[in-house]
Amino acid sequence: MKTLYLHIGTHRTATSSTQSFMHTNSDALAARGVLYPFRTPRHMALFDAIFSGRKEVSAVAQDIEARAAKRRYKMHTVVLSDEDICMRADLSRLAEFRETFNVKVVFALRRQDLWLESWYLQNIKWQWNRKLSHCTLAEFMERRGQFHWVDYNAYVGQLEAVFGRENVLPYVFEKEQMPEGPVAAFAQQIGLGSLDGLTPAPHVNSSHSPMVSEFMRCLPLDEAPPHYRSKLEKACWMLDETLVKSQADTSSLLISHDLRQSILAEHAPGNRALAQRYFGRDELFLAPVPGPDQAIAPMKLPESSYALMHEYVAPLIRGLIAQNLEKPGASTREEPDEDAGEAGPASPKRKAGPGKAKTQPQRRRRKVEEPQ
Repeated sequence: MKTLYLHIGTHRTATSSTQSFMHTNSDALAARGVLYPFRTPRHMALFDAIFSGRKEVSAVAQDIEARAAKRRYKMHTVVLSDEDICMRADLSRLAEFRETFNVKVVFALRRQDLWLESWYLQNIKWQWNRKLSHCTLAEFMERRGQFHWVDYNAYVGQLEAVFGRENVLPYVFEKEQMPEGPVAAFAQQIGLGSLDGLTPAPHVNSSHSPMVSEFMRCLPLDEAPPHYRSKLEKACWMLDETLVKSQADTSSLLISHDLRQSILAEHAPGNRALAQRYFGRDELFLAPVPGPDQAIAPMKLPESSYALMHEYVAPLIRGLIAQNLEKPGASTREEPDEDAGEAGPASPKRKAGPGKAKTQPQRRRRKVEEPQ
């Protein structure tokens, strides 16, 4: 029986880089007996079809087996990846895979305060949920209870109930605990071993700076048609590059020390229980928590309307003009999206920001899945 690894998240734990790595190296991995099927970086559409009932798990399992049989080498491992899986409250449908495969669930854990900061910026960047994409940081943090999957102890408990404790593989997304990087840490979870001879993983789906994120929060990007929205997104990346060059290095932290301590206190009992259960220690996360004197990145726009026009609006317009001056058909470098991959049947295609190559049509669909 083959082993099927379900990589379910969480978001903001190098999932895009991991998916791109697996997809890029799919042929080389197949030579090692590892199948990353369906020729896509991310298997979002596949799991959407499963959870909506448009595809039966048994049919998907048969399809995977058929694809494995056609390979030149014998496949002993299958990997499927979609970080939106962790947003779903009930994963019992996926337990049906156990009839065909030895199922293991891989789940990355990022410290909750840092995850919330990163998740806030991503909501602004992709604007798939209007209730979260345009709210202030304070409003977003007030709604943090809806992100049930970062109550790691409770969520892993649900995974254990569905798949069995021995089949749940949590690992900590922290530099101190990933000496060779996050993709290597994931590879270790699926028993891949050495990454020698494989194409290195790219760094993808970076967040905008806090300054540009605050500017984008006020923009109705989610109201723009896909072809025009991609131009606006690229212009925002050009704006970010301009502002970063003109500003001194700023902190990546967004929330106050008191709020950070409150968030960590909320999760402390669960984190401790999970650390004891899986890692044989009391502390789940080992990186030091920022102190009260740590600088916080300002998320505010210039008070002067003239400064706002000069520093933000004018560079944005220049970015749009520059794109219109490009030769028809000329290739442009754009930012890959963390959640790119298979698009659902009703999802329009659009480009991502500069420096990336993937598309992000799926982001808008998450609003029907995310708790309100």
